[in-house]
Amino acid sequence: MLGLSQELPDNPADGYYEWQKTEDGKKIPNYLFSEKEPLLGFAGLYEFWPDPALPEDDPERWLLTCTVLTTVTQDALGHVHDRSPVIIPQDRFAEWLDPDLTDKADVQHLLDSLPEPTLTPRTVSTRVNSVRNNGPELIEPAE
Repeated sequence: MLGLSQELPDNPADGYYEWQKTEDGKKIPNYLFSEKEPLLGFAGLYEFWPDPALPEDDPERWLLTCTVLTTVTQDALGHVHDRSPVIIPQDRFAEWLDPDLTDKADVQHLLDSLPEPTLTPRTVSTRVNSVRNNGPELIEPAE
């Protein structure tokens, strides 16, 4: 199974951060977003794992793990970072979330057929470098 819901992707977001490394080793934070799509669907996988140390009937026995799939950045954003999340276009959500899509070759075909997303990078404040900072102002352009 590749998704938790048939209504929304399992990892919706309006953008994400990447750090562009300069020749002198400095890292410049960028917020990448779509000017056309209000939400981005990141391809994700999840799995439940049983803790063998706990009894089979223990409700705490199952651990949910998940990951966001990444790919090599092919477009002009490759200058920001060489990897990016796999972004599922909204018109392909149902395809990605289809619980019957389990064959490796079919999944690979879907991934290979996804269009390259058109994203805009925006340099943002270095405040994003600390998890202690949070808030909508972090996606605003750096001054």
